[in-house]
Amino acid sequence: MFEISMLGMFFTAVWMLAQPASSTRRDEWWVEVDTDSPKRTYCFGPYDSRQEASDRSTGYIRDLENKGAKKITINLKQGSQPTQLRASEES
Repeated sequence: MFEISMLGMFFTAVWMLAQPASSTRRDEWWVEVDTDSPKRTYCFGPYDSRQEASDRSTGYIRDLENKGAKKITINLKQGSQPTQLRASEES
């Protein structure tokens, strides 16, 4: 089950990066996930509604918890595709 969720997140990220910037809409919803340990930020989407973004976020939380992430924070954001997608780890 974990591999399926990670595979889904991978394909979502690839699809997102492959979309032309002009195809974004201001009514799209995005899930931004922050973790404190390790220190990372993930962004998933777009989704057609706040409810859909919220429903999908539970799977991201579960996957990150299974990987040992601590202090997970979810932010649902509406608008255009984020200009900078990042997954960073600070020393």
